[in-house]
Amino acid sequence: MMLARTLTAAGFILLCLQPNSVVSFSHNVHHPSRSISKHEIQTPSLPRRSFLDTAAKVLVGAATIILPTKSNAVVLDSSQNKAGTLKNLTPEEAEERFRAGRESVDYLLKHYDEVCDGGGDNVRRYLGTVGTQSGLFGIQKAMKALGERADDIVEYTELSEEIEQTIVQASGSAYMAMFVTTSTSYTPPEKYFKEAKIEVERCAKSMDELATMIGLKF
Repeated sequence: MMLARTLTAAGFILLCLQPNSVVSFSHNVHHPSRSISKHEIQTPSLPRRSFLDTAAKVLVGAATIILPTKSNAVVLDSSQNKAGTLKNLTPEEAEERFRAGRESVDYLLKHYDEVCDGGGDNVRRYLGTVGTQSGLFGIQKAMKALGERADDIVEYTELSEEIEQTIVQASGSAYMAMFVTTSTSYTPPEKYFKEAKIEVERCAKSMDELATMIGLKF
């Protein structure tokens, strides 16, 4: 119901924003039954680019409205933990990045229920697949830089890919938990949150194994 109302409101706003559109209303204080003519009320003409930009902002706003965050949710603070990066890393920076990633995984597991209260996107923020604040953001770069220390590069590469895969799968499950709340699916979001947690636990185990392989201590 909330989704339908939101989309209806968004659609009406978009209609009003269309270039050269005319909207007539049947609302007049002195003559309620008289419809205001198109010469009396017209929406200003907007350039096509301005219209598209405005339409996008309206739809984004509507999507935000239908996915409220619970007041007791643990939401990642954007002012903290900005070590994530996509640039090439030095060995020292790679160590710091990997440790930060493992800390994000540990925090997510310890506060999983509270994080889930913030919705699927909130879980994905801690996984580093939404936003850049998580210690897992850019973790691939860190693992690539640390690979030079591995005695068995094949095993190291396989373990690195395992870590990446668990993050992707956990993020996908968290997204599904968010999606089912706005669809006709009868699958409860808790099912997908549970599946995501299993992948996060696998990620923690694999990260510990990789750290042992290259002698990195937390």
